[in-house]
Amino acid sequence: MKKKEFKIEYLVYLYVIICPFLDALSCMFRIWFPNALLSPLMIIRPIIPGILLLYIFARDKSVRKPLILSGIGYLLYGIVHLLIFKKLSTGISYGSLFQEGLYIFNYTYMICILFIIMYFSKRELLPHLKKALFIMLCSYLLLIYVSILTKTSLPTYIEGTGYRSWFVSGNSLCTALLLLFSVFTSEMFKKKNLKYLFIFVLLGVYLMFLVGTRTGLYGFVLVFGFYIFLKLYIAIKHRVQFNRNRVAIMLVIIAIFGLLAFKIGSSTLERRREIKNMTDDIVDINNNYEIAHVTGDTTRFVYDIKHDQVAEGLMSEEQKRAYLDMYDACNKLKIESNSYRKQQLIYNFYLVREQHNILYALFGNGHVNLYGEMILEMELPYILLNFGIIGFIIYALPLLYLTYKGIKYAIGHKKFLFENYYMELFGLILALGLASVAGYVLFSSTCALIIICILGMLEEQGDILWKRKSYLE
Repeated sequence: MKKKEFKIEYLVYLYVIICPFLDALSCMFRIWFPNALLSPLMIIRPIIPGILLLYIFARDKSVRKPLILSGIGYLLYGIVHLLIFKKLSTGISYGSLFQEGLYIFNYTYMICILFIIMYFSKRELLPHLKKALFIMLCSYLLLIYVSILTKTSLPTYIEGTGYRSWFVSGNSLCTALLLLFSVFTSEMFKKKNLKYLFIFVLLGVYLMFLVGTRTGLYGFVLVFGFYIFLKLYIAIKHRVQFNRNRVAIMLVIIAIFGLLAFKIGSSTLERRREIKNMTDDIVDINNNYEIAHVTGDTTRFVYDIKHDQVAEGLMSEEQKRAYLDMYDACNKLKIESNSYRKQQLIYNFYLVREQHNILYALFGNGHVNLYGEMILEMELPYILLNFGIIGFIIYALPLLYLTYKGIKYAIGHKKFLFENYYMELFGLILALGLASVAGYVLFSSTCALIIICILGMLEEQGDILWKRKSYLE
């Protein structure tokens, strides 16, 4: 019997499969060694992508010059950004030059993964990528339920609620699972496909009951709801006769999940109400001790700025003016004091405006050189505001362009596309939407990898269907 020949692209599958385990080990290393600046996983993780990148560079002469020029461009951007960061750092800065460098490394690493996956996908060399993603999903669920059953899971929130297994962030874990759910939703409801249905139950129970985040709860409802809508749309459009038994079962499932979403959603939102009640006690020392519309620390900073009591070197003049601008805007808009992301967004916007510097606007003013609670969590906005226009172009725009390309293709080729394409595209849009209002989506290596894998699969499906369409015509 002839042995199966090893192909270099198998390393892509291996990398996808081991990512959940690398994430878990990385999280545990942070817990065991909280003072360590560098995790061994940061060295281990890039090994496989590095091998693939070197292989492509050595084998394909056509990509060598673009790779070299791109590498030089990303390096120059990183150097300029870090020099600006060092110049703008003050006594109030939360993070160090090394921590800012990790952001640059992580996003550049994401672009390298994007190049590798798209290179192989365009050449139709990753036919088993979806299988690798399914194994990844099973690995996630295995780690999650083992940690819960052994009572070793970390809590999602500091007050001890929710289960995030052995992973750093509950929100990034939910985003990864929702992306994988969107990839396999169609498979989960095929006839006699019990293993996928079993995975669906485990996934639904975790996202709706156990993780305790709004991202997991409402994301699951959105993905599943879009799948139901898509099935009904396709059935009506193609005049498919409904099977009454299957429709009845589907309606029962929708009703059950609807009731559960309402029930669990009420308890999830209860936590938000409790936090709001806690922040109602924050008063504004600058406004006759009325209920504050900014955080307690911000009220003290504003007081010190107005009374010229800020210690020398603690803040730049631009940061002081941005605090005053943000304070006035939050009071005018009557923003709640626990709406951290709104305050962060307003502050960072005003900081860019107050700096009046084209170099900072282009290359960014730094992400972690602000006071801790003013570091912007919303990922796509902070890439634009903190990493500059060039940073947004080289890091976020490739993903946004490929997503736009997928949407445009879906609109223009409805007759030739299957429901899998639309589900994967919906998951992709949902993830990028989450990156617009929350953090740790693209910065999470695994979330970024799944997004890139979906982009690769959409690109490959588009190319295959285009060839089939051309052949039929």
